[in-house]
Amino acid sequence: MDDTERSPGDQEGLQSQREDAAPTTTIHDVAARAGVSIATVSRVLNDSRPVRPEHRMRVLAAADELGYSANLLGRALRQGRSHSIGLVVPDLENPFFATLAQDVSRAFASSQIDVYVYSADNDLETERRAIASFLGRRVDGLVLIPCDEVRSAPSVRLASRAVVTIQLDRLAPSVRTHFIGCDNRYGMAQIASHVRAVVEVDPRPIVFIGAHPTSSSAHERLDTFAKAFPAARLVLGSFDFSFGRDAMSQLIDEGLKAAVVVTDADVIALGVIAAVHAHGRAIPRDYRVTGFDGVGVTFLAQPPLTTVRQPVGQMTAAIVDIVRGAFDGGGTRDYVVRRFRPSLIVRESSPA
Repeated sequence: MDDTERSPGDQEGLQSQREDAAPTTTIHDVAARAGVSIATVSRVLNDSRPVRPEHRMRVLAAADELGYSANLLGRALRQGRSHSIGLVVPDLENPFFATLAQDVSRAFASSQIDVYVYSADNDLETERRAIASFLGRRVDGLVLIPCDEVRSAPSVRLASRAVVTIQLDRLAPSVRTHFIGCDNRYGMAQIASHVRAVVEVDPRPIVFIGAHPTSSSAHERLDTFAKAFPAARLVLGSFDFSFGRDAMSQLIDEGLKAAVVVTDADVIALGVIAAVHAHGRAIPRDYRVTGFDGVGVTFLAQPPLTTVRQPVGQMTAAIVDIVRGAFDGGGTRDYVVRRFRPSLIVRESSPA
């Protein structure tokens, strides 16, 4: 069939989203301006079927001149698919989650699947609203980083009943979904081995500064550390820079003059390092500091931070495979659960 012939399945409604375009303009105007059929315009704008190069150029030029863009919601309602996924993160102030959002978006950049991001701002009600909002906009899938491993379960369940759902990095274990994440226990065990090796030759108190175990990642990291060092002091708060800074400042003010400080996130470690510098102390001379994540703002640490690097590239590739498999109808019916092993990166903040 010539690409100027009409096909009922090809015809898609379009509407203008520019101020200078007439509110009643339709796909017919683009076809008339380009001198092609409505079917050809639809194929070009939806990238659904091959079109002759010269026709494609004429359609794109006409659409640009007239200021048209596709009515994506209308298309989703007609096709039963929006070619989009939603990503809900606990917050975007944490550089690790911002990096994850960026990497997930990049992983889908070469596909026909759009990624929309919503920050829950570490609030359960906002998290539920985000999921409900995405479902109302007919996304085809959801990637969720739950705020809380227990209390986020109803929101995760809401998503899983409607669309293909992948829990990323954090897990609400009471809800069965796909899960892609880091092997946190393995990563913290690597830190523990590193700490044992350094304190054998340079004995110091061991302190853990980390988040309360309300998320699966914090829970797994804290449990592993506590089993390795049951006598170590634990200082618990939240995954943020200010907590790390304030916690370390308090320890120094209390008289802690030297220590191996293990944190369960790079953003906390950065706060710890800032407090050490502010008190005129030195790393690693006075305090050894380790982090966890190895992406995002790690490069800002001075001295460079010893940390566990999460394999974010492998994690996002696995998400793409699940989503594409579900969209193509060729995916497995079983839930995919994969925990990728991270790697210890030893740098100047806690040298070997």
